[in-house]
Amino acid sequence: MSYALFSNTVKVSQAFRTKAEVWKHAADIGLVIEVSSSEEDPPRRILATGYTIDACAPDIADGPTVGERSLAPVMTSCSLNQPSAAAAS
Repeated sequence: MSYALFSNTVKVSQAFRTKAEVWKHAADIGLVIEVSSSEEDPPRRILATGYTIDACAPDIADGPTVGERSLAPVMTSCSLNQPSAAAAS
């Protein structure tokens, strides 16, 4: 399952493989705010108002996941659109 950053139900980031990756992305672009309820408790991280992290479909441009085999080596070794011996005669 993939996750992305949403703003008011509109997907505003690429799909990431984990929620932790989305949190890192959100922090990198300045959308994570630290708030504390008291001096004794550690600060809590929240997203800026209007943003959420939700499950989504993986992006089409994503490469193969770990354990999946890429077809690129197979495709590059094929001779595409070459006339067959039968077509040449």
